[in-house]
Amino acid sequence: MELNQREVQVSLSRDLSLFDITMIGIAGMIGAGIFALTGIASGIAGPAILVAFLLNGVIATFTGLAYAELGSAIPQAGGGYVWIKESMGDYAGFLAGWIDWAAHTIACSLYAVTFGAFFSEVVIAFLGLDLPQFLVAKASAIFVVSFLAYVNYMGAKESGKLGGAVTLLKVSILVLFAVFGIVRTFSFPNWQESYQPFFPNGWAGMLAAMGLTFIAFEGFEIIVQSGEEVKNPERNIPRAIVMSLWTAVAIYVIVAFSLLGAVKSEVPSWQYLGTLGEFSLIRVANQIMPFGAIMIIAGGLISTVSAMNATIFSSSRVVFALSRSGFLNKTLSRINNKTKTPHFAIFFSYLIIAIASLAPIEAIASVADIMFIILFLLVNITLMLLRLRRPDLKRTFKVPFVPFLPVVAIVFQIVISYYLLTEIEHGTLVFFLTIGWIVFGSLIYYTYSEREMEKRVEEKIKTVYKEIPLEEKPFVILVPVANPVIAKKLVKFAEILARQRNGEIIILNTVRLPMQTPSTILVKDIDTAKEMVSELVRETKNVPVGGVVKVGHFVSEAILNAVDEFNPDLVLMGWRGRTFRRDAVLGSTIDPVLLKAKCDVLVLRFEPGKEFNGFESILIPTAGGPHAILACEIARDIAKSENSRVKLLYVGRKGDERKVEKAISECKKVFEVEERGLEVESEFIVSGDAVSMISKEAENFDLILLGASEKPFLQNFLMGVFPEKIVRRTLKTVGMTRKWVKLL
Repeated sequence: MELNQREVQVSLSRDLSLFDITMIGIAGMIGAGIFALTGIASGIAGPAILVAFLLNGVIATFTGLAYAELGSAIPQAGGGYVWIKESMGDYAGFLAGWIDWAAHTIACSLYAVTFGAFFSEVVIAFLGLDLPQFLVAKASAIFVVSFLAYVNYMGAKESGKLGGAVTLLKVSILVLFAVFGIVRTFSFPNWQESYQPFFPNGWAGMLAAMGLTFIAFEGFEIIVQSGEEVKNPERNIPRAIVMSLWTAVAIYVIVAFSLLGAVKSEVPSWQYLGTLGEFSLIRVANQIMPFGAIMIIAGGLISTVSAMNATIFSSSRVVFALSRSGFLNKTLSRINNKTKTPHFAIFFSYLIIAIASLAPIEAIASVADIMFIILFLLVNITLMLLRLRRPDLKRTFKVPFVPFLPVVAIVFQIVISYYLLTEIEHGTLVFFLTIGWIVFGSLIYYTYSEREMEKRVEEKIKTVYKEIPLEEKPFVILVPVANPVIAKKLVKFAEILARQRNGEIIILNTVRLPMQTPSTILVKDIDTAKEMVSELVRETKNVPVGGVVKVGHFVSEAILNAVDEFNPDLVLMGWRGRTFRRDAVLGSTIDPVLLKAKCDVLVLRFEPGKEFNGFESILIPTAGGPHAILACEIARDIAKSENSRVKLLYVGRKGDERKVEKAISECKKVFEVEERGLEVESEFIVSGDAVSMISKEAENFDLILLGASEKPFLQNFLMGVFPEKIVRRTLKTVGMTRKWVKLL
């Protein structure tokens, strides 16, 4: 069967309009935040709570637009976890999913505690039962969470129409409440005095209130997650994010404005609301409108039940996805045969929700806020990283003014986190709980997840052909190949090194298996790969050589699997430089090998259109370090075989003389080990533009060997950026070396 046959694709029907997804976003933002946290936040910020809501709207909009761009560029289920993993690797991806799980479960606890508070008010104030309100609130919170966890276990879901009705009901109640409150406010002759002083607790109070209420504006995540079902998503998703966010902001502002102005007490209204805490809306509602308390309680109970049901579902699916990916034990991704739901994932999510529900509401809200802020920080960083590292991605929507807007969002999120932890009660507890959760997750990752993922990769990658040299040599070079033309050049290059090192060559060709495709349809591709490897083996006469063909979903995983299997000393890979395909840049295939291979790596971009005839001259731009030493070792072997001229080049600034002397001296020692009389030149060029100087000098040489960057963000995105710039400015053969050191 031909691999390029048309395949039946399964996708979701695009039937959600702009109005539909805007309502979904509003539903996620109008909930416990406004019903329970408005009074508490007013007590912290005073009338400045109005500014806090507005600024939260701005920050959330910046982050929401980042979600929109990343969702359009990488439209895969999983959202932030997938994007962060793509830009920063497996650990960061796991941490994002781990934090996301905590954020959703703790947010559900907030909804449960809000439900408990409102229900206890019914029991104590309306039914007149003489019971401790604290116990009634906590007991009812645990009960409703237990009931809804069971509902999720049984597989029942809230219908879209019911969810829309609940959203319209609670928005209508809040708008009506605000209208009555504003009318009452303006009926007072000196109504402005209710908002004086505007910053009673200073900027610190306002920023702390921003942190406490930030959770109220995280509902835009749901809009992006619905992207596969949205009509005209590239246009409607960003618009829905902005419209839903600012609808929610407007409602929060008018409700807070009406509360501050319409409520009269012996102390300033903001202080009074703060003392009432999560009960503030209920206990002042009758002052503002007829049957106000009943309507607020009804809106709060319906809203929190709906939010809890949805959040139990989403939180259990986060841990289910982490388990299915190999990050957590596979038990958590088991499906119940009867109910067809991930019962273990639901149970463990329920345990966290139930335990967290016993804490004070301010602590619960603060932990959820911090978790979401960390997740949003990572998403904003990911936006900038992928703009830099993956300009080839097709983005149907792009955030304007990058990196300015994400940097502003990151700075504000860090600031409000600081004031949330330092100004809010239980801040120290929240800090240690957050750190504890991250440390616990990191222990799981490094003691279980890494090994489990390696095990699953080994199970997925199948070796379909293997021909190993009969004679074992002390130096092994693994040469992954794909393009036949480049493959021949790579093997010839490897042959030079193998002769000098008394080594052998293993040629690896990987047949990529698309997801959901059975390996049986790849028979023709496997035969082609075997033929290519066999031909390369036959043409290599002077050193022992063998070949392997593997089938796997990801080429990088197959290469790393081969590294573990054959334990090579060097991996020699071809590189075509910058293209506009996802799998052909320094990234999707090469970057994982550079980062994870437990051996030295050399990546080569050959001079286009030129046959491989050896190298008469070699340029080594160096600033010292282990990667540059590896470049010198490779240059030494080539120079010994080809009698090549070698030049060491250091481009730096005045005052770098001591660094230059050290770097050049280190490199020359490599050539002096065995090669007496080998011509090695050296030069120090004073310039602030290393790329231009090296590119200019490169035109006089056949081969340029560069050591990988030693800069701090090597593992995230800077690896390959400097060599890429050289490649763009010269057609000469360019190689990048990466020395394997355990701490890399």
